[in-house]
Order: sequence, then structure tokens, then C-alpha cells
Amino acid sequence: MGIDMNDIDYELIERYLSGEMSGEARTAFETRMLVEPALRDAVQQYAEVQDSLRQSLQDDPQREALQQTLQQQRQHFREAKRVPLRRYYIAAASIAAVIAVVLFWSPWQQDVYRQFGVQEMVSPAERGGESDPLLQSASVHFNSGRYQQAIDDLNKVIEHHPEDAFAIYYRGLAYLENKKHDYARADLEIIYNGESVFKYDAAFYIALSYFREDKKDQCRNWLDKIPAEAGDTYERAQRLAEEL
Repeated sequence: MGIDMNDIDYELIERYLSGEMSGEARTAFETRMLVEPALRDAVQQYAEVQDSLRQSLQDDPQREALQQTLQQQRQHFREAKRVPLRRYYIAAASIAAVIAVVLFWSPWQQDVYRQFGVQEMVSPAERGGESDPLLQSASVHFNSGRYQQAIDDLNKVIEHHPEDAFAIYYRGLAYLENKKHDYARADLEIIYNGESVFKYDAAFYIALSYFREDKKDQCRNWLDKIPAEAGDTYERAQRLAEEL
């Protein structure tokens, strides 16, 4: 007949794996593991959770902050006796799984976005009138990563020239870089529905905005709107489709 685990056992497991046991207590605990399979299995599973979490955080810039948070939570659970340690152990396994997904999925998704994302705003052509310095200023802000300032400049251009496809297109891309996806898509759909030279580029970046939100069906739908005649944009669309 198996021996049931209790909250004290889970606390001992934590102390054993964290190296907080005295030599005598450690020897006694290891002796128990030899004769109690349930305890031995629990120690192994808990150790696997710790190893998984440690590997997930290896060389990750968020490691130190996250470990500090987990240490604080562990102390919290120790002090809050009303919270059974069995539930803490189960929660720890769940947290480790979630963290692994976040740390492995997010960097991959971010890498894909950087590969296909907006590079820079091309220098605006000579246009004459009040919009020229504003477009030049927007370009400088955009290419320096100051997307909100670029949006502010482009808003002024569009206020005076509501059908300026160049300004609308790059405002959409600035919104995209600022993760304001709904605003980005509103501008980019205007471009796609018109006759601008940016028509299929706009479709691609709409697809990319959905990719960023992990909305694969919408992403694929917009990629399918880009014909082979679109050249490089079509090739990029095909490569992005392979990431779905």
C-alpha cells in the first residue's frame, strides 16, 4: 500500500533540492526515498520542473528578474501557511510550462517579425509646398525609431493632403511598429484598396500585423491577396506563409 504525501513532505522536498537541509537531515531524507517510492517520484518530478525552468531561462535577459520574482513567491508560500504546499508544487510545474512557452515562442515570433518587419521610411520625393519639410521630418523620426513623432508629422501632412498615399502608407507602418495594429490596418487597407504602388506591400504588412497577434487565418488570407506579379513582395509573402 502506498504512502500518501503530505504538505510537510513537499516542504522537505523543496528544502532538499534547494540545499537547505543539514547533513543529518539530508541523510535521513535520502533514506526515506529508498523505501518510499512516492516520495522518490515526487522529488524526481520536482527536480525536473526546476531543471526545465533553469534551461528555459538560460542566457535569457529576463532570467534574473524572473528568478527574483519566483524566489519572492516561494517565500510568500512559506509564510502563508493557509496555502497547501501540494498546490504550490503543482502550480510550480504549471508556471514552468507557461514560462517555457513564453520564452521560446516569443523570441521566435519576434525574430520572424524582425526578419520581415519594416526597415525604414524611404526619403520622400521632391513634392513642393508645406508638406516637404514635414515628410522629411517624419522620415528622420521614423528611421530613428521615433514612430509617434513620425505619426504626428504624417498626421499634419494628411490633414492638408488627405489622399497622400505615401503619407498614409508610412503612417500605417509607424502604427504597426508602435503595435497599434487596428490603426495600422485602417491606413494600410486604404492603400490596398487604392491604386498606389504600395498596394501589395500594404497587404503584406496587414498580414504581418495579424501574424504578430498570432491570428494565423487572417494572416494567411492577406498573404493570399499578393500575386506572383508582385515580385519581391510575393517572395516575402511566401516565406512568411512558411512560418505559419
